Amino acid sequence: MATPVIMPKFGMAQEEGTIIRWLKQEGERVEKGETLLEVQTDKIDMEVEAPASGVLTDVRYGPNATVPVTTVIALIAAPEEIAASAQRPASSTPSASVRVSPVAQRMAAATGVDLTQVIGSGPQGRIIKSDVAGALQAQAPQRAQPQEDGTQRVRATPAARRLAREHGVALAALIGSGPQGRIQAADVEKELRSEKREERSEKEAVAGEPLRGKRRTIATRLGQSWQNAPHIFLTTSVDLTRIDALTKELAEDVEAAGGRLTLTVWIARAVAAALRRHLRLNAWLRPDGEQLVYTQHESVHLGVAVAVEDGLLVPVVRNAETLGLAALAARIGDLSARARSGQLTPDEVSGGSFTLSNLGMYPVEHFTAILNPPEVAILAVGRAQVRPFWNGAAFEPRQMMEVTLSADHRVIDGAIAAAFLAELKRLLEEPSRLLL
Repeated sequence: MATPVIMPKFGMAQEEGTIIRWLKQEGERVEKGETLLEVQTDKIDMEVEAPASGVLTDVRYGPNATVPVTTVIALIAAPEEIAASAQRPASSTPSASVRVSPVAQRMAAATGVDLTQVIGSGPQGRIIKSDVAGALQAQAPQRAQPQEDGTQRVRATPAARRLAREHGVALAALIGSGPQGRIQAADVEKELRSEKREERSEKEAVAGEPLRGKRRTIATRLGQSWQNAPHIFLTTSVDLTRIDALTKELAEDVEAAGGRLTLTVWIARAVAAALRRHLRLNAWLRPDGEQLVYTQHESVHLGVAVAVEDGLLVPVVRNAETLGLAALAARIGDLSARARSGQLTPDEVSGGSFTLSNLGMYPVEHFTAILNPPEVAILAVGRAQVRPFWNGAAFEPRQMMEVTLSADHRVIDGAIAAAFLAELKRLLEEPSRLLL
């Protein structure tokens, strides 16, 4: 018996996956444990391995198809089973991976054309009427014989038959308006007008691609966050003078331990320490039926946003408050590198309790970030730059940076958010405290 290949569930919250590409083709021999295809979940890309050895057959979904988890997407059959499966009759009903216009689908259904064997010439490879007509023309020698599909029994006037012949209209697909359902020339003309409208629409259509995978998740979750959560934003400036000096002193020691002491590492260390004193921001707010449930976390699971080619990933540093500078630098460096190379696991991008988003490497002085649900706060970090600073007697140049806290006003009041931001500023401006 053939072994089913299913769309796997990589994470607890995953409901569907999008096929990126098949690495094995239908009819090809595969071995158990060999990589069959690549799948994009709502957060990361994963490989799917063959559950058994045999021949890949009955591939039901192609690239870009989004499939619910646990759905059978193909079969792996023993070689002796292939001959039997090859006897299945062809169907003119398109699979989920075939893009076809309504007119082309009606025409194929009426004439018995197998749409899986037709190459579409419309936008994004969509099969349109002219593609089915071409397939019919290629089959003309066979169709010139006395037909067994019943098309000759269609009741139609001679004028309607002639008009249908001239324009390649399948009479079997029409509903006649004449006596006893007889097809009139007017019925053929009506179908021609409908087809022309659709062809015009096909030609004028702007090629577009539905949001999938990470991009779709970002759009959905952040859209809901912005609509449902009343955001409050608080901004403060941080003097980086002491951090710059300490970085020069400690950089070599941190590198020797396998990390790189960047400004992001300092901020992450300060955020984790500040959250331990202000745990109300280290929390989730989630719907439970008609109620909202607030859950405060004792440990800081810090998400650090990383820009990748097709969106944004937020790998999570577990128990960040327990890590010193060197360990934190190594962990952030490892997660960021594997995020960009697509090697993160589902557990490494889930369960965050607070998010840090740093755009300081770009010419962005200040920005506000949207909450990453179910978290109740996120910190946005802008570019560090030299600014005049009043020291009490005169202005002097200082390296300054702006940070903006976004918080969910449903559970975080302004005073609570301000107290956290004040603590964060103190830690960053007195970074020796972060070494304790």
